[in-house]
Amino acid sequence: MQVLIDLTSLADNFSGIERFALCITKELLVAENRKDIKYILVFKNEVQREFIDNENAENIVLYGKNKLMFNQVILPTALAKIKADYYFFPAFPAPFFFFNKNAISAIHDVGCWDSPSKNKKYMIAYFKIMYRKAAFGKKKVVTVSEFSKKRIVTILKKNPEEIMVIYDGLSDGFDMFLYDTSREKKAKDEYKLPPKYILCLSTLEPRKNLKLLIKAYDELLQNKEIDIELVLAGRKGWAIDDLLNNLNKETVERIHFTGFIDDDLLPYVYRNADFFVFPSVYEGFGVPPIEAMSMGVPVISSNAASLPEALGNAAIYFRSDDLIDLKEKIINILSLKKEELNTIKERGFIQAHKFKWKTEAIKLRDGLFR
Repeated sequence: MQVLIDLTSLADNFSGIERFALCITKELLVAENRKDIKYILVFKNEVQREFIDNENAENIVLYGKNKLMFNQVILPTALAKIKADYYFFPAFPAPFFFFNKNAISAIHDVGCWDSPSKNKKYMIAYFKIMYRKAAFGKKKVVTVSEFSKKRIVTILKKNPEEIMVIYDGLSDGFDMFLYDTSREKKAKDEYKLPPKYILCLSTLEPRKNLKLLIKAYDELLQNKEIDIELVLAGRKGWAIDDLLNNLNKETVERIHFTGFIDDDLLPYVYRNADFFVFPSVYEGFGVPPIEAMSMGVPVISSNAASLPEALGNAAIYFRSDDLIDLKEKIINILSLKKEELNTIKERGFIQAHKFKWKTEAIKLRDGLFR
C-alpha cells in the first residue's frame, strides 16, 4: 500500500497547522506493525531536514514560488502523475483540481464561518471554497477536536462517520523534556526575559485576542493591582500594528515582544513564566496552553471553542472576550497560596501528557489507511 503525504506547506509557514503535519508524519514513519505501508512525502523546494535521512519513505521535491500557483496548479498536476492508494493532506485541504476519491484532507477548524471578523476577507472566501470541496461526497476528513468535528457536521453537512478526530500532541521537546542549564540561560539572554512575567504565546493576529490581554494588563498595572511584566511571544501575523496604541508609557515599557522562538529554547520560555494567559476567541485545538501545562505553568484561558475540551479541568477559565472576568482571574492567580498553585500545576501536567503524537498517529493510520 502506498500513502502519499503532502508536506509542501512546511516551506511557507510554521504555525500549529504545519506543526501538526510535521509531527503526525514523523510518527507515522516510525510507527510499528504496518510493514505493508510505503510512504511518499512531497515537499516544496527542498526536503524538510527532519526527513532527509529517513529510510521509511520516498521523498519528492516540487519547485515553485507563487503560493497560489504552486498549491492549485503545480501541486495537483504533479500529484496526478504519482500513483498512490491514499493521498493525505494534513495541513490544508487537497488542491481544488485534485479529484482522487482517496484524498483525505485535514480541516483544523471552520473559523472562516465561525470567526470571520478575525480573518482577511480573501482568505475567508478561499477557505470556504476549499473546505466545501474537501468535505464533498464520501471522502474522509481529519480534524483536531470534537468541537471542530461538530462544527464541520453542522456547517458542511458532513457525515460524522466520515470525520476522524486526531488531536494535536506534545512535541518531543516537551513530552521528553530534559532540563539543560545552558539552554535556560540562553533563552533568558536571547529573549531578554524579565525575572517575573505573564506569558502569552501565539501568532500575533486578531483571532488570538491580544488586545484584550493588553488592555487588562494595562488597567491592572495602572491601578497598582499587579507588579509583573508581560511577555508576548510568537511570530507577527496581520492587523496587529496598533496593539500598543493609546497605552501608558510605563505599560509599553513593561511589554516584551520576543518574535518567533526557537524550538530548543521554547520550553524554557514557558517554564520561567509565573503563569500563561491564552485569550483566543477561536481555536480548533489550542497547543500553546497544553505546552505551558507540560512545563508546570498555571494557565488562564478563554472558555471559547475547543479550549475546554483540550484543557479539561486543568485551566482557570475566563468568559471569552470578557475584560472584567479576565482581570479578576489574573488578580486571583497572583493571590493563590503555593499549595493551591501546585495543585493547578499538577492537574495541568497530567492533562498535557494525555496528548501523544505517537498515539494519535497510530489511530490515524489504522483508521484511515486500510
